[in-house]
Amino acid sequence: MQSSMLQGIIMHSLRATVLYTFAIMSPAAMAEPLSGQPQAGAPEAAESVHVQPRGNGFNPHSAEDDAVQKRIKIFNEMQGLQDASFDRKLTICRRC
Repeated sequence: MQSSMLQGIIMHSLRATVLYTFAIMSPAAMAEPLSGQPQAGAPEAAESVHVQPRGNGFNPHSAEDDAVQKRIKIFNEMQGLQDASFDRKLTICRRC
């Protein structure tokens, strides 16, 4: 019984906090211009340039790339073993 009353109080205070936050933040948010719209007199941002990799900057089947992939694979396998060990140790009581 007390648990449901406590949950009700918590939910009520959470709703009140959210409403007060929106009431306080709304005027400040309305005063700022939207970031997607250019301001009057402000220069427009330059477009970004995407460069394709060239030469030795992109070598997908090199020994270096294979070594990196091997380290990643070993790390993922170790993480999987640690996760499985943790899951076996973890006990969650659901009061059933």
